[in-house]
Amino acid sequence: MRVAGIRADGSVGIAGYCDRLATALDPLGVAYEPAPAPRAGARSHYHLGNSSRRTLLQMLGRREPTVVTIHDVVPRDRRLLAAQRALVAPLLRRRGTALVVHSETAAGMLRALTGVRPERVRVIPIAAPRMGEVSRRHARAALGWPEDELIALLPGVLKSVKLVGEAASAASAAGWRLALAGRVLDAELVRRARAGGALVCPNPDRATYERAIKAADAVLVLRASSVGETNMPLLEALGAGRAVLATPTGSIPEVADGAALLCPPTADGIRHGLDELADPAERAAREARSAARAAELDPAAAAAAHAELFAQVFGG
Repeated sequence: MRVAGIRADGSVGIAGYCDRLATALDPLGVAYEPAPAPRAGARSHYHLGNSSRRTLLQMLGRREPTVVTIHDVVPRDRRLLAAQRALVAPLLRRRGTALVVHSETAAGMLRALTGVRPERVRVIPIAAPRMGEVSRRHARAALGWPEDELIALLPGVLKSVKLVGEAASAASAAGWRLALAGRVLDAELVRRARAGGALVCPNPDRATYERAIKAADAVLVLRASSVGETNMPLLEALGAGRAVLATPTGSIPEVADGAALLCPPTADGIRHGLDELADPAERAAREARSAARAAELDPAAAAAAHAELFAQVFGG
């Protein structure tokens, strides 16, 4: 079976997800081909996120059975909610379309916003990416980061909703060094964090990004609000076996399933969490929980669920 995974080239997180899915599906006899547009002779699996409006337009007018994965259920700009209900919801409700989300939390949000029938929605958790066996010391040496400081990494797209300012204030107060690694959307926010002493890997390649996660003593997964998103930074932290400090926002508690230390989305809340993780025994316990949770989020299981769904929707 040939399936085209249609996603926007500019959506780095979704593109990486598609590449990993292709690798996991290959042993199951599914030729999964990530592509920016539908391909002749291949079934279509669309990926929708807040940075993939073009993919949505490519779905218009198509009537054949499709699978659609919704990575971001809610628009980041809440002023677009009316447009989503008027334009996107009817598209997702049409017959022949199977919908995939990554958590029960996202499934509930999707049903509430679009009115799709529950049986049309399949929850397939994302596998935690496996990272190479690079030690914290070697990762820090490669990045030029100090060996003897507690470093809290805030990974992923760098913008205010990730509470960058609050994390910088909290890290300074708790005696931690803040590090940032990801695509920069708010340059002024990053500039202020760097001026305050933060280590910054702006727009890193994949190898540098993974080194930053491996170099951290704790990974911060912070959200001021939820859009029902994929939570890739959380999954990457679990896959690397790092202690996680996270806000109880959206599907984060469901995905972490007890592995993360949860804190309020405030500077004080983050500081108290970092104070707790300053204890080496607490960090070691959280690292063990992360590794155990990552083992549960198995790539083979996610691939098998996709292959089963493709067979149901596309036949054969």
